Amino acid sequence: MEKNNLKLEYSSQLDGLRFFAIFMVMIGHWLQLKFTNPIFSKAPFTHGVTLFFVLSGFLITRILLVYKKEYEESRGPRMQLIKNFYIRRVLRIFPIYYLTIILLYSIDYKNSHEIAPWLFTYTSNIYQSIHKVFIDDFNHFWSLAVEEQFYLVWPWIIVFIKPKHVFKVIVFSIIVSILSKAWIYVYTDNWMANQYLMFSCFYALALGALIAYVSIYKITLAENLKKPIWVWSAILMYLAIYYLLVIRNNTPLFVEVFDGLFFAITAAFIILRASQNGFRFIPKYILENKFIVYSGRISYGIYVYHLFMPQLFIFLNRYVQITSTSKYTWFILYFLLTFLVAHISWKIIEKPINKLNKYFPYSMHKKT
Repeated sequence: MEKNNLKLEYSSQLDGLRFFAIFMVMIGHWLQLKFTNPIFSKAPFTHGVTLFFVLSGFLITRILLVYKKEYEESRGPRMQLIKNFYIRRVLRIFPIYYLTIILLYSIDYKNSHEIAPWLFTYTSNIYQSIHKVFIDDFNHFWSLAVEEQFYLVWPWIIVFIKPKHVFKVIVFSIIVSILSKAWIYVYTDNWMANQYLMFSCFYALALGALIAYVSIYKITLAENLKKPIWVWSAILMYLAIYYLLVIRNNTPLFVEVFDGLFFAITAAFIILRASQNGFRFIPKYILENKFIVYSGRISYGIYVYHLFMPQLFIFLNRYVQITSTSKYTWFILYFLLTFLVAHISWKIIEKPINKLNKYFPYSMHKKT
């Protein structure tokens, strides 16, 4: 095993990728069904969620592996690392999620009372998989449920198993996840379970974990994999496969079982390069644009709020009375309103609460 690369440096390009992840999701929710061109109507915009999963798996696993090493060398109690990890996750994720649910529950918004127990326990993905139903404007919370269920399991595995076993556990997780998707596809007609259950999404989170492992313990391999030839080859190969098997031929087995895997692999190459601000020229200019980076920074709020914004806009439009028949105009208006709400949320709620993280550092030796 090579010498560990234990530097955790901020990457503005990863925030740029967060923007594109949420932007893809918003296109998928607000525009895609209105497209008439088959390429755009079948484009993988909803894989913005998959990109979020790979990013999450990468960042969480990298943090845990780096500070696990520090605790081992200092003979510190690893339960302290677990404890601080969970406190920091709670401070980052819970406030606006529960404030949103409580507010909407208090005004009896749509089906909020019916599904409240599932929303409050981060199990809406299980509810949907059981009942095979969309849950209206709360539908996107399935992915947040997957993330929380991932957090319940993954830190314990990463922190307490020996480093030499981490790679095997990650690869095993990817294989089991894909096999579970294949089993659901072959033996049931439950496509929601195939897409929404935690173990059905685990391959994407584990692929993020895999590149985190490689970036720390296999430095030479990581340097090779993030070279432009491999990154752009992965992108072009995925686009070619997707065009042939989805847009042209709509192959069900690929769509239900392997499409997400191929996208996640492609995302892993991109994230590995972006993690060290490795993109140059036009991609660098785009990913490091100040508006895009800031939007990526507040992307969690954008994601939480975005499906509720059309209803809020309808309410506000009683006063401003904007009329348009263009789907692109409405998309821009919804996006701007979502951005504004997320910006206010970041300044008033999220950023002040995140400052409490200094009392729960990952490192044993300094506040982070």
